[in-house]
Amino acid sequence: MSLFADTIDHLSVLSPTMQTRDYRLDKAKGILIFLVVLGHLLEGISGWGMGYSRGLLTAIYSFHMPAFVLLAGMTAKSDRLGERTLTFAVLAVATQPIYFYWSELFGVEPDLEITEPYWITWFLLAMVWWTLALPLVERFPTPMLCLSLAVGIFGGILPALDYELSIGRTMTFFPFFVLGKLYGIRMLNWAAQLRAWEKGGLTVLAALTIAVLYLNDLDKKWFYGARGFEFLDSAIPYGVGVRVCIATSAISTIAVLFAWSEHLPKFLVATGQRSLAIYIIHGLLVRAFEGSLNLMVDKTNGSVTIALCIVVAVAITLLLSWSPLNRAIRWFSSTLAKLVIQGASVVVPTDRQGRH
Repeated sequence: MSLFADTIDHLSVLSPTMQTRDYRLDKAKGILIFLVVLGHLLEGISGWGMGYSRGLLTAIYSFHMPAFVLLAGMTAKSDRLGERTLTFAVLAVATQPIYFYWSELFGVEPDLEITEPYWITWFLLAMVWWTLALPLVERFPTPMLCLSLAVGIFGGILPALDYELSIGRTMTFFPFFVLGKLYGIRMLNWAAQLRAWEKGGLTVLAALTIAVLYLNDLDKKWFYGARGFEFLDSAIPYGVGVRVCIATSAISTIAVLFAWSEHLPKFLVATGQRSLAIYIIHGLLVRAFEGSLNLMVDKTNGSVTIALCIVVAVAITLLLSWSPLNRAIRWFSSTLAKLVIQGASVVVPTDRQGRH
């Protein structure tokens, strides 16, 4: 089994009483990766400026990345730390130029900054920083939880920390990674054992928190988590309050996802197991479809285009769930990681007695 598979494709999540894979997480990841694809398609048609689309995007962005980060924390392992972080780093470096030049082919002129991961590649670099923090989270759980909450909520005070090296988003979503590592399994089991009426009540509560965010017409940049309070022209108390509201809404919605996860259709299992491969590749197809979808917006009403985006998102998600694509990504990342390790190896000469 490749390091990539062991590191990224979360081969197993073991409960104290059952040494088997928890397919509820696979189903949850299957739903989440579909929402990632749909969200990027809707953004491609300027969906934040359209009524129904803005509501859908608010619902998606209020929790989908916090949920993915929390799941990453649940499945993260600290053994072979150097190899694991290198795998994410290799993917981050390799995918950035691919996305940059691919976007240029479709009329998007992105700014290329070596220190700023382009578009969706930010998550890969953020995984490097979170993975490196794992030993500290395991050794000092309570202090690291407090620290993560502090940097997640108050990190926006530091205006210089934004897109560079994914530091802004790493800090914003760090509490979810730590929560996932320390309490994710307990949260999943708690939500799953709720009675039907309790799950229904939790769903209503989460929907109300999303409605509050929608009705306040928050700038979409708040959901991205990359910018500080000064850039968003907000006072510190307001910025802290907004981040607390978004985090509260995210936790509520994640609990709902966990509560209903065992009832989700089985076909989502394969999609969830291949979610990172889908994440890495889907942006290429989103860029390719953006022009056609924008033409649809001009020729039809917004509702038709939103419905079409949903259909296209389903098609992309299912297409990229194809097993050979997942295996190709595994081979690609593992091969590059091995080449980097071999290239970095240094042979230290020794004397005849074997001393350095």
